Formats: sequence, structure tokens, C-alpha cells
Amino acid sequence: MAAQSSDYSNGRFLTGPIILLASAFLLPGMLPDLFGWLSAALLAIPVFYVLKEFGTHRGSIGIRISVILAVAAAIVLNQVPVLLFSLTLIPLGYSLQRSAAAGDDEITTIGKGILVLGLSWLVFWSIFGIIQGINPYASLIDTLDTDFVQAYDIYSKEGKLPAETLVSLDQIVNELRSIIPKIMPGLLACSVLMTVWLNLVVANSLCQRLLPGQSPWRKYSDWRLPDNLVWVPIAASITLIIGNGIVSNAGICIIIVASMIYFFQGLAVFLYFLERWKVPVYLRILIYVIMVLQSYGLLILIIVGFADVWVNFRQRFNGEQQIDN
Repeated sequence: MAAQSSDYSNGRFLTGPIILLASAFLLPGMLPDLFGWLSAALLAIPVFYVLKEFGTHRGSIGIRISVILAVAAAIVLNQVPVLLFSLTLIPLGYSLQRSAAAGDDEITTIGKGILVLGLSWLVFWSIFGIIQGINPYASLIDTLDTDFVQAYDIYSKEGKLPAETLVSLDQIVNELRSIIPKIMPGLLACSVLMTVWLNLVVANSLCQRLLPGQSPWRKYSDWRLPDNLVWVPIAASITLIIGNGIVSNAGICIIIVASMIYFFQGLAVFLYFLERWKVPVYLRILIYVIMVLQSYGLLILIIVGFADVWVNFRQRFNGEQQIDN
């Protein structure tokens, strides 16, 4: 214990991972073009790694030191608001570490992470709204609505588009202005889900590379959703068809979230076969780019993920391999 305390009294952490962690908290605000939302969304990873590498006690002390350093630098650089949002990822890092220590599987870990991050962001934006005297959710809806109107005004005033195109554009803008408030809860839920999923996948990959044999979860291509979860989007689809008003809107939001969940499963199946067929890295990168740029590729992965509940592509392929052998 004395040796652990001396690590901090001698300032060893001030020249190592703690300075790197403090820098990570500051980067999204200092260089938003290079280190924007994605880097801020991944800040649970260094927190998780520090806790796993140094233990919960020593790691927590180091994280507190890094926060103090980051806050001091943010005050000097006038980047406090951005930093405070970055710090909302710290509880998620602790959640991942606790799940790893408890031996939770990937789905349980993601579920706990969603609750922790969702609460963390809710508290942050609630306090932000109170300080600013605004409703952050209503402000977001109003901002998007204003952006749609301004975009249409810009195109209509340029006079370069045919009248028929302007009529179609006006219809699209009005439809977006109508549907955005209905689906916004689902989009926000997807942002929480995406953030937790990214942190878990990247953190697990780093553990496999940097801490061989200490990875707490399976590789991503082996992940699989519970079969019973398939009834959630089915029930939501029925609700969407027969319901109306708030009930119908809730059905839409659930379908949006379920689509992202089954996209993750479809991606796991896709990566499994890329690994099985030993596709070269450069060719994989090209395939990833094509899948992202083509909306049909994303839709195909959602369908594959949904179908995997019944087909179980990976188990079936393994069975066929064993028969052939």
C-alpha cells in the first residue's frame, strides 16, 4: 500500500498515462475538426484501460488527477463546457470495468452501459438546461426545424433549381419537419447505444492486443443477441400498424433502435465470414467503405442480423465445416 501511495507522491503518474488521459479529455475541444464527436464518444476507453491496468483503487486516483489537470487546462484555454461533456464518459468507463470484473457477457455489459451513460447524459443536459434557462430537447428540435427552413430558403432563392424540383424539395422538408420530433427519442437512444457499443468493441480489441489473455469478452465476430429479443421489433411493428399518436411514435422509435441493434449483429456475422475466408486487410477496408457509402449495404446487414436469429449463419457454417472434415 505504501508503494502504491509513493507512486503518486513522487508524481510518476504526472508524466505517464495520466497526462495522456488528461490530454484525451481536452482534445475534442482543442481540435474539434480533427477530434470531434467520435473522439469524445470514445473517452470511456482510456478510463477503462487505466482502471484495468492499474486496478480500481490506483486507477481511480490517477483518473482524478487527470481530471484536475484537464479542468485546469480547460479553464486557461476557455474549453470548460466541452471538457465537462467529455467527462460524462467517465462513468461508462467504470461501468465497463465493473462488468469485466463481474464476468458479464457482452449483452449484459452493453445494457448496463446504456443505463449508466444515459443517466450521465441526462444529468449533464438537465444541469446545462437549468444553467442556460432552456429546455435542451426542445432547443434541439427547434434548431433542426430552423435549419431545414433555412436550407430550403437558400435553394429556393438561388433560382437554379426547376420549379418541379423546388416543389419536391418543399414536400421533403415539410415531411422531415413533421417526422423529426416523432423519431427524435429513438435517434437519441441510438446515439447512447452507438456510443456504448463503440467503446466496448474498441476497448475489447485493445485488450486483446495490449493485454493478451486478459480480454474480458469474446471477439466481436462471435457476439450474438438473445433470440427472444426478436419479438421486440415485431411487437413494435404491430404497434406502428394498429396504433396512433404517441403509441405509433413509440413504435417507430423502437423499430429505429432495433434496426441499429440488428445492424450490429449483421456486422458481427459479416466479420465472422471475412475472418473465416481470410480476406486481406486492404480488401476488407474497401468492403467497409462500400458498405458505408451504399445505404443498401447497411440495410442488408440489418436483414442478415435479423435473419441470424433463425438461421444462425455462424453455427450452420461450423456444422457444415465439421461434416466436410
